[in-house]
Amino acid sequence: MRAFVTVLAISTLAITPALANDMPEELVGTWAVEGQCDQEDNVIHITADSLAMGAGEAMAIDYFEADSPAGNGAIHWAEEGNVDNFEYASETDQLLYNAEGYGMGIDPVVYDRCP
Repeated sequence: MRAFVTVLAISTLAITPALANDMPEELVGTWAVEGQCDQEDNVIHITADSLAMGAGEAMAIDYFEADSPAGNGAIHWAEEGNVDNFEYASETDQLLYNAEGYGMGIDPVVYDRCP
């Protein structure tokens, strides 16, 4: 009787999403809805790798330089499943918060740079 040995090779592939880019220095800082820099509930704080809305906890983010309908780049939450994003409008130096992602029929919330 012959014994057959079956060898099963298991390979794991690291599936990597599109690689994020470094956060542009011009996006780091504090931004507010319609210039309301003195109202914490209407402010966001951006670092090279996190974003905090108001006094909330900072959450991990990624920046993709070629991502937005206008090609201006956008900030996305690093957490899987979130589709909302902050699109940088370079021509007006504003951030457009798309609460449900791009083109979902809801006007974006506009954030201006705080001094």
